[in-house]
This record gives sequence, structure tokens and C-alpha cells, in this order.
Amino acid sequence: MLERLRVFLAPLKLSRKLTINVAECGGFTRAFKAGGPATICYELVAQIEKIADGAPAELRERVLVGAFIQAAFHEVAYAVFDILQVPVWGRAHDAADRMSAFVMIQFSEDVALQTILGTAAFFRLSGKTWTGNAFADANSPEAQRFYNYLCIAYAASPYDYDYLVRGGTLPKERAERCGDEYLQIKKAFDLRIMPYVDPDLLVKARARHWSITPSQSGSNG
Repeated sequence: MLERLRVFLAPLKLSRKLTINVAECGGFTRAFKAGGPATICYELVAQIEKIADGAPAELRERVLVGAFIQAAFHEVAYAVFDILQVPVWGRAHDAADRMSAFVMIQFSEDVALQTILGTAAFFRLSGKTWTGNAFADANSPEAQRFYNYLCIAYAASPYDYDYLVRGGTLPKERAERCGDEYLQIKKAFDLRIMPYVDPDLLVKARARHWSITPSQSGSNG
């Protein structure tokens, strides 16, 4: 999955190398430090596996991969903000969630759909306390961060993700505000990050068929 992540990020031309580690953290997350790597914690991966075990057998791989990709992009977002000196107003967690969601939907439909489906199922399995980065009790604002993520996907393609609203995963009253939130992050992305994206590599990445489930990785390179 880290190799796939490296390919996802290839169009982004940064001023310094971005290192992505998987490591023991002593908790589900490790706070990002300026100039440091983006770290995905083994403890988080273990918790993802534990909760995914409650999914139907045919959905388990989708849940595992979708949850991991979303968590990975969330951690990468902090590093990208640091390297490009992107100003963040409000909660850094929200900004990272929105950027990770926005980046994922820029790729092919199969990546976006598999990730959305996987994380939506994972959220339900966790008792609606999971955001892709942290686990908390039902009274925590962490659940709100999950809706930030779904909101961007829904606003980008309401037709494809209308089932999230119809099924009650994304509250209707929140969905009505998603369009404005999407335009806000798109403007920020176009201004602060898009100048560092190689357009030719982005076209190639978007055109490629991505198979993100481990069982299919051998047939799609």
C-alpha cells in the first residue's frame, strides 16, 4: 500500500523529500513535527484490522484498504502543509481531512468509490467513533471529522454518492452545506498546492486503472 501511495503522490513536486513511515507510536497517532516524516502507526493499523474483522467476509478487504488509505492521506496532508507552508485556519484535523478527501477524488472513480465505501463501512462498524485518524467516544467531535470527509466526496459527485444521504450515513442537513465546503477547499487547493502539481503526471495518474485491493494488486501492477 505504501508503494501505491508513492505513485498517488508522484504528480506533486515538493521542495524536499517527503518520507512516509509506518512505526510503533505508543498510541494510534503520532503528532507531526515540522520537517519530519508522515507517520502511520502500527497501533492504528492493528485497530483497523480488529474492527474490520467485524465486517462481512466479502467487504473485509475493502474496509481494510479504504481505511488505511484515508488514514495515510490524512497524515500526508500535515507534511504537505508543512513543506509548502500552507496556512491553516481553524482545526488542523479538519484541514487535513478535507485535503485528503479532495486528493483522493482527483484520481479514478474506482479509487474514490472503494475508499468511500470502505471508510463508510468502517465508520459504522466502529460504532460511529472512527475518523480515519483517531478513535474516541460517542460524544467526541471526532465523528464530525468523518462527515467532513464524506462531505467533500458527496459535493464533488452528488450523483455517485447520493446513496450516502439516502442511507442516512451523511445527514441531509449536512449534505446541503457540502457544496460550499467543497468550493472552499478547491479554491485553497488551486491556489496553494496546484502550482506544485505536474500536469502531465496528473493526467497519467488519473487515466490509470487502480486496483486497490491486495488480492487484485498483482494483475494491475
